[in-house]
Amino acid sequence: MAHRGWNQTELARKAQLDPSTLSRFFREVNPGAMLQSHTIDKIAAVGGIPPFRTEPPAPPRGFQEREAELYDGSLPDLMTDEVLVAVKTGKNGVDPWILRSDALVHAGYRPGDIVIVDRNAEPLDGDIVCAQVYDASGKAETVMRIYEEPYLVAASPDPRLQRPLHVGKDHVLLRGVVVGTWKPRRAA
Repeated sequence: MAHRGWNQTELARKAQLDPSTLSRFFREVNPGAMLQSHTIDKIAAVGGIPPFRTEPPAPPRGFQEREAELYDGSLPDLMTDEVLVAVKTGKNGVDPWILRSDALVHAGYRPGDIVIVDRNAEPLDGDIVCAQVYDASGKAETVMRIYEEPYLVAASPDPRLQRPLHVGKDHVLLRGVVVGTWKPRRAA
């Protein structure tokens, strides 16, 4: 709850649990209360911390940014820099990312577009989201996909990108929701 900033009621709602399940567990008069494994799995799926761990997972070493990368102000377009500084000013958890793949081309997003990701927003079906996909060695790749609960799907002609990713089960963690787009000027 502390990791997400939620109270018991919010955690129960997001994990689709009866609030009394958590109330019984946290009640001091019943210190021996236990949660069932399927309840723990539901909490872990929305909480971002694996079962039986007390801290969120550390960012993996060898982090890759093949599909998208954080915008670092390196574009020669002064207007883009000014717009992105204005978007970020005074907002925690809002970051610009540069798309580097065709994963969302059929949704109107092209490589080179800059998307504004709000890490505090809750995704709705149809939203473009930022996610991390972990491989067996613990390395992560940042991807941008369309959220269709409980899956992430690409909007791409590339068959390698078309496999749906199951959030939580395919080692996929949602990191934020795209709330805006900046398309830098391109020469014709």
